Amino acid sequence: MDPLVRAEVVIGEATKQLLIESNITLSQPALKIRNITAEIRDLTTELIPDKVIIQGLLHKQIFFVGEDNIVHHQTEEAPFSTFVDVFGAEPGMNIQIHPTVETILFNLLTPTLLHQKVVTEFFVKVTEPTQINIREGNGPLVRLDQVIGEATKQELLENLVTLETPAIKIDDITAEIADLSVEVLEDKIVLQGVLHKQIFFIGKDNVEFHQAEDVEFSTFVDIPGAEPGMDVITEPTIEFIHFELLDENTVLQKIVVEFFVKVTESVQMNVALGPGALLKLDTVVGEQTSQLLLESTLALTQPAVKIREIVAKVEQLMAEVIEDKIIIQGIVHKQIFFINQNNLEIHQSEDVPFSTFVDIPGAVPGMDVRIKPQIETILFELLDSNRLRQKVVLELFVKITESQQLQVQVVVPYPPYYF
Repeated sequence: MDPLVRAEVVIGEATKQLLIESNITLSQPALKIRNITAEIRDLTTELIPDKVIIQGLLHKQIFFVGEDNIVHHQTEEAPFSTFVDVFGAEPGMNIQIHPTVETILFNLLTPTLLHQKVVTEFFVKVTEPTQINIREGNGPLVRLDQVIGEATKQELLENLVTLETPAIKIDDITAEIADLSVEVLEDKIVLQGVLHKQIFFIGKDNVEFHQAEDVEFSTFVDIPGAEPGMDVITEPTIEFIHFELLDENTVLQKIVVEFFVKVTESVQMNVALGPGALLKLDTVVGEQTSQLLLESTLALTQPAVKIREIVAKVEQLMAEVIEDKIIIQGIVHKQIFFINQNNLEIHQSEDVPFSTFVDIPGAVPGMDVRIKPQIETILFELLDSNRLRQKVVLELFVKITESQQLQVQVVVPYPPYYF
């Protein structure tokens, strides 16, 4: 059966070169310019029909030899903006942009006036997430997000709020969802967050006042096939806001929120190349599993008679790709619960940093890394009442992928689901 996956359909791509020219006054007279380096920072993009607007800063570091024959340093930031034509682009689509500083030319006009020309290039790709049935075949091995299921849930959030100032009328109430968190259970998705409201009302002196309110909420959505560890995409929408001034200090509010939830699972498959859809896909370069044994001895904050439990998780996971190798760093955060000599349960935390590497032939800098850490075993031994020895077995599954455009065969016609 041809799987239903969520993939990025390529709408279009383009390359734009931009010449950024500027003059800068040096902090002191210079005999010569040693060198100038530049990088692009604070890059932002905006989509309008058939165009991508690009803005950012060109950050330069200027090294020059002063009249004292000492090399001095000076920085400069030059703001820039440009646009790229991409036919078919529309607001809401996804943008991938790769900036490059191609050439830096400079000329010392006077001992303190420096003229610079920097040639930059922007490669822009516009894609749109689409649900599509892809045919399996003998083509490249790619990583895909297979759609497990999706559902929509509406929730009525009703509450009373006490105004800080007496009101004669409510002008408007706006709302948005903030701090949305998702937990995947078996066949169920639990959603928690905050409904942030802004209430605008007219006081008795005919002056408009503002009052904010945060209301915590939780709900769930049934999606058969969902399991812990799968990926979730959520899109909350405020559908309806009703309010009523019950008295001069009390407002009744009813807000209908709709949650669209999609559950996907990362899978690998060989796709069939050929006429169909031009997709941006992650081709699998290689994968590897590595295990680490992390040993540590911890001094407890107070004497213990027994260890009740130790739980651990991996935090601050970072990876760097070098040629044929992945360097991985992170922290194993442990929470230790023990019984002291007064028979009280005490909590103590510990962070154990780790670093390792994994060999994956074909890996080169710039490729994407996906790491799935798993705490396999936690062993512990109370050496004496104040010293705890621990051994943690950590497994790291590492996958290296490279983004490519592939023309793949699809099931036609396919549903035009976008999200």
